[in-house]
Amino acid sequence: MANLPQKTDAEHEAALADLSCPHLSDKGCQVYDDRPLICRLFGTSKSLPCPHGRRPEMMIDEDLEAKIMLFMRETRQVLV
Repeated sequence: MANLPQKTDAEHEAALADLSCPHLSDKGCQVYDDRPLICRLFGTSKSLPCPHGRRPEMMIDEDLEAKIMLFMRETRQVLV
């Protein structure tokens, strides 16, 4: 997270209002190589469906998904 470019409060508020990401532009993710865990997980589990309807051939195992969701709750992972 520390490697990501700083965004203004207004950019964060706009992204949260749209449940979007301040690092997502019309050309795609601007921080793809350094994206946070939650971004890497989108579309790989039932709990984090891709907003564009994409998904891998095999979804994350339900037991592993439960552990990931617990980890995110315990570490308070949020949108950046």
